Amino acid sequence: MPENGPQKGSVLVVDDEGSLREILDQFLTDRGYEVITAGNGGEAAGLLEARRFDVALVDLKLPDVDGLEIVGGINAKFPETKCIIMTAFASMESTIEALRLSAFDYIQKPFDLIKIAEVVDAAYGHVLMSRESTGMIRKLESANKKLEESRTELNSQVYKANEELGLANESLKNHVTRLKMLYQMGRDISSNENWSDALDRFLMALCKYLEAEGTVLLMFSDSGKTLKVRTSFGLESEFLSDAVRILSAAREYDLLQPEIFNLEGCEKGPVKTCLAMNSKWTDSVLPLLYKGRWLGLLLIRKTYEGRRPYLNDYHFINTIQTILTEEVANAENISRLRNLKDFNETILENMGSGVIKTDRDGNVVFRNSLARELTGELSGGAIRFDSVFDNPFGGASLFEYLAADERKTTSLECVLKRDDNPSVPVRMISTKIRTDDYRGTTLVVVFEDLTLQKAMEEELRRADRLRSLGELSAGVAHEIRNPLTGIATTAQVLKELLSGDADKIKYLTVILDEIRRLDDIIRNLLSFARPALPRPEEVGICSVIRGAIELLENKSKESEVNVIFKAELDDDLCYLDRDQIKQVVLNIANNGIEACCAGGEVTVTVKNAVDAHLLRLEFADNGMGIPEKAVDKLYNPFFTTRAEGTGLGLSITRKIVESHGGRIFHENGVDSGTVFIVEIPRRIAAAINMPAEERIS
Repeated sequence: MPENGPQKGSVLVVDDEGSLREILDQFLTDRGYEVITAGNGGEAAGLLEARRFDVALVDLKLPDVDGLEIVGGINAKFPETKCIIMTAFASMESTIEALRLSAFDYIQKPFDLIKIAEVVDAAYGHVLMSRESTGMIRKLESANKKLEESRTELNSQVYKANEELGLANESLKNHVTRLKMLYQMGRDISSNENWSDALDRFLMALCKYLEAEGTVLLMFSDSGKTLKVRTSFGLESEFLSDAVRILSAAREYDLLQPEIFNLEGCEKGPVKTCLAMNSKWTDSVLPLLYKGRWLGLLLIRKTYEGRRPYLNDYHFINTIQTILTEEVANAENISRLRNLKDFNETILENMGSGVIKTDRDGNVVFRNSLARELTGELSGGAIRFDSVFDNPFGGASLFEYLAADERKTTSLECVLKRDDNPSVPVRMISTKIRTDDYRGTTLVVVFEDLTLQKAMEEELRRADRLRSLGELSAGVAHEIRNPLTGIATTAQVLKELLSGDADKIKYLTVILDEIRRLDDIIRNLLSFARPALPRPEEVGICSVIRGAIELLENKSKESEVNVIFKAELDDDLCYLDRDQIKQVVLNIANNGIEACCAGGEVTVTVKNAVDAHLLRLEFADNGMGIPEKAVDKLYNPFFTTRAEGTGLGLSITRKIVESHGGRIFHENGVDSGTVFIVEIPRRIAAAINMPAEERIS
């Protein structure tokens, strides 16, 4: 005898899993039930031949027979026994069949024992209620027999009442079965990720249970303006088109009813609810309204001869309407959330800034596309925030500093570290997020690469320096040129006076040569300080380049360096300043010759750039290359790697190229040497009008 009271009822457990039978046997025995188990359909049939059970737990899939056959046999032989289906292979068809066989409940594996106990207790409670009801009926029958002789009319009334009670009981059973089916349908729609498949099964089961010809779910889109077929079953496309047209027109004229109504009334009018119909109709429309918002319409094709037969299905259809409205609203909300999630992810992945999120321990848990690109594949498993950014404050942990800062949002500049690439200067905006005590304080950091900005700032500083230097150079050049002219004139006069003294004249010759060299330097200074504006004219760029190379012919022979010209243009006509472009070619090609040893080679190539409106001039030499320490100073005025150079050639060249709206840069050669690249527009605008005193002729 169990500890929790006297024995309850008898339970038959039919399942092919021995361990499950033992567990159920022990658990239900402890709860006060008499438990008999069977491992297959044959054993169960033998036990049912010998006795009746109060409750039967039957597995749907048995090795020798379908569990539903056992349920059918029990119902036929012992209608009072309550059958509970157990299975791990639930389907809408098996659910409907089980409910048709009046199974008490339907339990999916795996299940918990508490759920089993609740279902068995409920089933046994129904058995007790049924027995009590049977006893009461027997007592009533006995009393009826005693009164039958003297109260025939009363017996007739009691018999009629019993008949109505049986019909009510049968109706109640049908309602319970319908509610169970509705629960199973709703659970199937809610739990299934593929909502379309779940809707298809829902409509099929609905038609099967209502014995309807077909059904269709129509959904509103475009903020409730457009009605479209979402899914249908058993209805022809022509009818669906007509239904959409009729209901759309009714919606436009605000004729749709919030209660279930007849489709024909929308076209022929007036629109009546099905509860108000007295004549025959075929198509019932269920409005799906959620918080005053039209979601869609469910149309069911089933012929009703009038209001009375419709009442048999009304409560079931009304419940279908409620469940489907809730599920459609939930599906729309889930779709909106999914779209919002996709939208946010798209924004994050395509932002022009890097985004990083941490957990409370300072580990990076999210990086958007640009953040992954800038940080690269960092070494180690979990990525630490402090391994991504240097702390500009010198502390041990930048994460701890930002998390402890009193401000919610902090903006600062720091350096982004990378394993295999140069560090990147960034500006970051860090925001603290505290969700709860468990998750603690986390950081969301938005940062942007400042490399280009820093380069532009450096370029602006260089431009300021060059402008100041140019102004100073122009002033100094003018001040030097006047006394230099006097020195040159005096030297010329002395040379004429001492024309017969060769020893003295040679010294004057040296003085005049050096004066000419100084004059060249001053002229270059003035060209750098106040470069002449381009004077565009139509020229053949190839002829300009060849003319410049010819001027370098003697120098290239003396240096034993071969200068090669390659033209890769179909059309070389341009609108440029001939003399200035020739100066560019002379300066860069001359540097290339001086960078090469005897036997070296300088190749000048002209071709179209990637942008067809630009020309690309490439000057490639196989000389000694540019020292690393000289790269950043290469275009600075007065910087040179040669003792006899003035350091103004590339500075002037750069100013000429930029005045044409182009750019100049350099790269390392394939094997050795350097490649200077000049890109300039094929056509530049005419020189801007400037005051005459600012022009250099």
